[in-house]
Amino acid sequence: MGRPLKIAKAQAVLTVTNTTATTNIVTVSQNLSSLGIIAGMPFVPSITTGTNLIAATTYYILKITGASTFTVSATPLNANPTSTPVTLTTGTTASALSVGVVDAYFNNPNGPQWPATNANTYSVVGGNTAIFGKQVLANVAIGQNGTGILYAATDTEYVTGIGTDLANTLSVGSVVQLVSTSGTTTNYTTLGFANTVPGLTTVAVANTQNTGNIIGTSGNAQTLLANGTVRFTANLGGLVSGQVYFVKAIANASAFTVSTTLAGAEVDLSNATGTPDAQQDVVELVANAEVAASGSSFIYATPEAGFIVRQKGKTKYLVTGTTSGLTAAVYTANVANTALTPNTMSIRATNAASGVQFVSSLNDHSSELFPATVAAGSLSAGTVYTIYSAGTTDWTAVGAMASMTGITFTATGTGSGTGLAVLANVNPDVISSFNSAAVANVDNGQPNPIVTINNA
Repeated sequence: MGRPLKIAKAQAVLTVTNTTATTNIVTVSQNLSSLGIIAGMPFVPSITTGTNLIAATTYYILKITGASTFTVSATPLNANPTSTPVTLTTGTTASALSVGVVDAYFNNPNGPQWPATNANTYSVVGGNTAIFGKQVLANVAIGQNGTGILYAATDTEYVTGIGTDLANTLSVGSVVQLVSTSGTTTNYTTLGFANTVPGLTTVAVANTQNTGNIIGTSGNAQTLLANGTVRFTANLGGLVSGQVYFVKAIANASAFTVSTTLAGAEVDLSNATGTPDAQQDVVELVANAEVAASGSSFIYATPEAGFIVRQKGKTKYLVTGTTSGLTAAVYTANVANTALTPNTMSIRATNAASGVQFVSSLNDHSSELFPATVAAGSLSAGTVYTIYSAGTTDWTAVGAMASMTGITFTATGTGSGTGLAVLANVNPDVISSFNSAAVANVDNGQPNPIVTINNA
């Protein structure tokens, strides 16, 4: 995998509880020793406060004075031989202090004020969103096991559940996958993406009628979904509480019939009156035209902002969702939108000068998302290049063995077409981005398991 990425933005994030003018001491809520905080470490406040600490300004731990207290230096300690503390005012604040931020060469407290040339300086692709400064954030979809079972048909975009709680499980944009097993293999089939806020429809029943096997309602039967599953909260006229039925036909707002199988025969009913409820848990899904399900278990995921906790492989990362608080291993993929499947993520790196790159994989802490490129037509004969984007260029005409991304060659001419190359000192093994994304939600449109990175 090459040299691993350092997935962190700071050694710690401290929360200031108060500052004292007479001693110039900062008090925080954390134990400094347990976090490895020592004198000389740099930190950056997230907000400006009345304590004389200015947001986005780098300060340094001058002296640890207690378990959770310290004084502050305005400069590195070797530039403050008199150990003069920053003058503070007395006050309370909830300001966060990011200690040992990446820009100060994280995880190298023993170097002479964290020099950029130190071998222990690391690159970063992720971090906790509480940390001050730019971060590489991901759009993640962490899979969770659904409760209950689902029923779906190929001729409707509506899916109903039994024993489910779709209203409190799914939201618009949530993806649902059916789970099936074949021997020792577990298979996941994408059923669709929630298009409307799901919920439980309840219709009050008034009576059952032998003639026509009709269920009469005092509620509006037309709010039920035809061919969807339905259960009743009590026995009535041949209806059995808790049994799974299918809505067969809805005659009008006060009458419908049911069957025990989809499109099966009407259930024979007797004349009876009562007050049970007909309940139907339903969600409308996008892209549910090719899958049928009958009593299938399922998993679901709702895309959310997240951050990378740890790299586990070129395309595999441990991430945490900032809304759900869940942490799980997910994969990157080439996806153009946020329609993520469970346990995947989309990464989009942004750069003011170069625009946007979708990230497929990251080999190494020296991976280059925005390498300087040379357009075909501007190559210099005798210079060694690596093909970055094949485009319409015939790279074999200028010395390459093939017109493929990653091929290193010595140019024999200037070239032509829309292709791009990078100088050979940009290792092709660490080119980590691609310029186009596959369309999601179509067959073969999501070739790899999925991440959106901002401000890389």
